[in-house]
Amino acid sequence: MMRSFFTPFRHITLQRKLLTLVIPLLIATVGITGLYSYYIASGEVVDKLHQSQMNMAIKTKDQLDYFAKNTLSFSNYLFLNPTVQSMVMNGDTQQRRDQVFKNLLPLMVTGETIQSLVLYPSTKDDVPAQPFAITQTGIASAISLERFMKTRYYERLANTESGQIWDMFYPSDGILLGDTHHKIVLVKPYKNFYNYVRSGLLIIGMDADKLSKSLYHDDEEATQFIMNDQGTILASTDLRMIGKPITMLPVFDQMNTATIKPAEGLALLKENEHYIVSDSLSDITGWRTVVIQDRSKLVLELKHIGSVTFSIMAIVTLITIIVSWVIARIITNPMKKLMFSMRALQTGDFTQRVHFNGNDEIGRLGHLYNTMVGRIKTLIDDVYASRLKQKEAELKALQSQINPHFLYNTLNMINWSAVQKGDKEISEMVLSLSQVFRLSLNSGNDFVELKHEIELVRNYLFLQKKRFTTRFNFEIDLEPSIEHFRMPKLLLQPLVENAIIHAIEPSGGNGHIHIKGYTEDSLIILEVTDNGPGMPEKQVYLLNQPSVEEPMRNLQTDDAHSGMALANIKERLALFYEQAEFEIVSKEGLGTRVQLRIKQGGNGNGA
Repeated sequence: MMRSFFTPFRHITLQRKLLTLVIPLLIATVGITGLYSYYIASGEVVDKLHQSQMNMAIKTKDQLDYFAKNTLSFSNYLFLNPTVQSMVMNGDTQQRRDQVFKNLLPLMVTGETIQSLVLYPSTKDDVPAQPFAITQTGIASAISLERFMKTRYYERLANTESGQIWDMFYPSDGILLGDTHHKIVLVKPYKNFYNYVRSGLLIIGMDADKLSKSLYHDDEEATQFIMNDQGTILASTDLRMIGKPITMLPVFDQMNTATIKPAEGLALLKENEHYIVSDSLSDITGWRTVVIQDRSKLVLELKHIGSVTFSIMAIVTLITIIVSWVIARIITNPMKKLMFSMRALQTGDFTQRVHFNGNDEIGRLGHLYNTMVGRIKTLIDDVYASRLKQKEAELKALQSQINPHFLYNTLNMINWSAVQKGDKEISEMVLSLSQVFRLSLNSGNDFVELKHEIELVRNYLFLQKKRFTTRFNFEIDLEPSIEHFRMPKLLLQPLVENAIIHAIEPSGGNGHIHIKGYTEDSLIILEVTDNGPGMPEKQVYLLNQPSVEEPMRNLQTDDAHSGMALANIKERLALFYEQAEFEIVSKEGLGTRVQLRIKQGGNGNGA
């Protein structure tokens, strides 16, 4: 049924297809995208706010840890300070107190965290020791050790396993006489440096309001504070909340705080959907830094995002309808697809196909285009294969014209006859001719080493020298490093043969042929040079063209064999080497030089 529904739809015009399908699809897509964007943006705002709050809580915790570490470092300094140790161990005298005061006061004045110090030496000889107390302003007064031992702080210290406590002194405790500030304190035993025996009690403190003022302030609308595990606020951006339980915060105004324990206040805040709460725990003090923010700010941002999103959706929907109407009248996408395929076809990629559904105009055009490309590729493949087979047949025909077994047996017989008759010259000629045929046939292999090609040329020239007697001489130079370079056979012999035909035969004598093989940079260069009559400039230009078949016909030369030989050399160079050059240099009356330049390592057949 579905198939029968789409069958007539495929045959309607492309304009109607676009109007029927694209406009509703784009409108639905824009709507879904808009709603999805709204929810994504809302989630990102919430995550961003949570992350911002967490960063604030962590930075406040880092400030608290910084204060705690400085306090611990100061307490360790007091344990190691010999002046303090002397006062505790050797007796509390005014002179020793003055020394300790002069030693510690500069540290407290210049420090940022330590604002008060109380040291209780141990009682000796049943004589109560007087507390040593100083602040940043000078010597202070503190309650006696006996009175301090009756406070809840000493009770907590006695019950703790860590040997020290972090807490807060209230002004009402009266520990530091005349001090009206809440104090964040570290209380720990003072121990003898030598035998690690407890010899006193140490209290190091900082004003809670000063710590509150140093809290991280990134968002003025957020409430930040530090609280202990009992729910007491130890420091806060609102100084009025210092020392009060968390349940006294304004956020609890709508709740019945009489039934809420302060230690449970943070958990209740996190459950309250009207607030966003983040906290971080200090590993040193065990206190928590808390950041609270009203969620109403988030709601305002989300409403703004929602209105912007729906406005964009409305605008995009209107634009979509207009653009779809315009596109429906233009065959854009199929024509672009066809154009890209045709461009690839122009570069020689005959695997190109386009696939259009339906039997409308574009569908039929795509079918005809695919058929055309397939036929063109078939024709090109057929022509290329036919031409390659023709060249291979011509080469094989030249190589197979003589029956090797018959030829070798006949030459062998002639050689033995010459030896028996004592004709050494004929024997040498027969052996050279036999070598020429052996090397040219090369057991049917297409490639030979360069030294074998040179040996073929040497035997060929030997025979030609016997023919022309004193009319020419030859010279062969070959670098030993390229003797084993593999190359298509019969590349040099046709060039030497051309030199004999066109340079030596027309001359009356003193002919010279020079064959060279050497390297230059990364090229292997093979040269055949003669001192014959040379060639006109026009003929040299035509012979240096990529294909010599047409130039040879234009020259109307009678030597068709020479033209075919040069064409064969050029085509084999192009076939077997990625980088190879063929060049003829000739001057009338001076001679001709033919040069083959082959890039070393440029192919897998011979280099």
